[in-house]
Amino acid sequence: MKRTKKSFKILFCCLLLCFTTLKGIAQNTSGFKTVTIDKRVKDFPEKYSKATPIDAFISMSNILANGKMGMMRAYNTSRSQKSLPKEDTPDREVTEESKNQILNWQIKEYIIYKDSTAAVISKISDANSVHLILYFSKENGEWLCAGEDQDMEFVNAQRKAANHLPTLAAYIPMTELLKQIPKDTANFINYIKVHSKEPKNYVLEKLAKHKLVIYGEVHRRPVSWNLLRQVIADPRFVETTGTVFMEFGSYNQEELDRFYEQEELDKSLLLNIFGRQQLGGWTDKGQFDFMISLRELNKKLPDDKKIKVICADEQMAWPSVKTAEDFQSQLKNMKDRNTQMADIIEQTIQSSADSRNSLFIVGYGHGYKSHVPGTFSTPPGQTPALSAGAQLVQRFSDHDIFSIFPHSPSMSNTRGSEGKLRNGLFDYVFEMNGNTPLAFDLKNSRFGKEPFDAMIPMKFNPKAGSYSDNFDGYIFFGKLEDEEKGAPLIELFTDDFVNELKRAATIIGTRTMYDMPINNLTKEHIITTLEKQANGKLWRFDE
Repeated sequence: MKRTKKSFKILFCCLLLCFTTLKGIAQNTSGFKTVTIDKRVKDFPEKYSKATPIDAFISMSNILANGKMGMMRAYNTSRSQKSLPKEDTPDREVTEESKNQILNWQIKEYIIYKDSTAAVISKISDANSVHLILYFSKENGEWLCAGEDQDMEFVNAQRKAANHLPTLAAYIPMTELLKQIPKDTANFINYIKVHSKEPKNYVLEKLAKHKLVIYGEVHRRPVSWNLLRQVIADPRFVETTGTVFMEFGSYNQEELDRFYEQEELDKSLLLNIFGRQQLGGWTDKGQFDFMISLRELNKKLPDDKKIKVICADEQMAWPSVKTAEDFQSQLKNMKDRNTQMADIIEQTIQSSADSRNSLFIVGYGHGYKSHVPGTFSTPPGQTPALSAGAQLVQRFSDHDIFSIFPHSPSMSNTRGSEGKLRNGLFDYVFEMNGNTPLAFDLKNSRFGKEPFDAMIPMKFNPKAGSYSDNFDGYIFFGKLEDEEKGAPLIELFTDDFVNELKRAATIIGTRTMYDMPINNLTKEHIITTLEKQANGKLWRFDE
């Protein structure tokens, strides 16, 4: 994934969690030990150590509070080190306000599982009820940061931690397994020479054969949206495909219908939908342009050939959030995003009179078929559901649902990168083939048999299986190092939009966005920040 300041910022926020002092052991059953704390970070002396989970948490807190980014790798598990700043990274300037926020985290408790993994739970703000969970893994006698999660309720955070710690313990042997890479690359190279196809034709062929093609994507990736525009521009597309499902909140459907039905193009309707997709707005201009291209296509088609575009996701309806209570109520009543998407797709396909097949464009973290529960998609208090891809296979059949994986680095949901897939094996094979864009089936291929390592932390889960256990097809767009970043959707940021953003952020207790205190945020600052972030290559790797 991208190794940018934005990536680090998201991870840092999640690392700034909890800590502990031996105040009272609550339980010690089935390998678990729980210790109650109820102290703030500032109550502990500044120190740097990995001897215990407590020492490790104190160290992480001080690293973040003092901006010592060059120390991050040394205090994180080997599973995530590549996504963090290098050792020679200069100290990061931390405002007094941000430092005080870290030092005032209220540490609730920590949980240890079989002296191999631990979780620290803390309430990170007095302004809201967000509880962050920081995980630790014991490697070679040292406690190292091993991931994060959150929940609005303390009890739910406890349950999440207890459920995840045994899984995290299983990651330790998987780490060693993933280091084993095949040395015989000839079979890989021969396979793509014989069986690969041009990407556009490959996608169109699958749309002709399967009830639903899941096109897994990496958000804000221009080369991917360029391919999709080529797909819909081909005359074969409208003959085989009648519906396109998109990863937008389903409550936007009426407005999206108006956007596609009106005679004159009204970008404001689509901008409204992009502005509501998440608190800070959805800035994927490639996706915005693709949806306009779909509209242009529909205007040329007779009614019986028009493409229906469906918002399938579950997202916060920000315009209806007037108070903190509204936010909490809506959050608690939301469905798991994967289940919501599977429900809407199933209902739409089953009730449609259109005999054509469907295309589902979604982040590939929702499209895999293995039975590893989804991540970052579950409301507080709910057990994570299977991915939308896995649920759709259950509701239709494995043949009906064809899921495509896009070549990329090994990535986390926050775009943190852990290097190239299979330690660079796949990229080497593609380079030996001239880095020509191509697509191929994973079943019965050497690629498909390799352990799935594209998603962090899923790749360390023994249940993740192989590439062919998760996806049916694979697309290679070209050499990763050659990909450019995409231009952001600058049109989104008007004065009115920024005022609405500030209103919603204030209600839920968010103090800063786009590296600026909420009260001082302006459209000019946001646009400058986004344009600066959009410069350069999309992917960066360590030498």
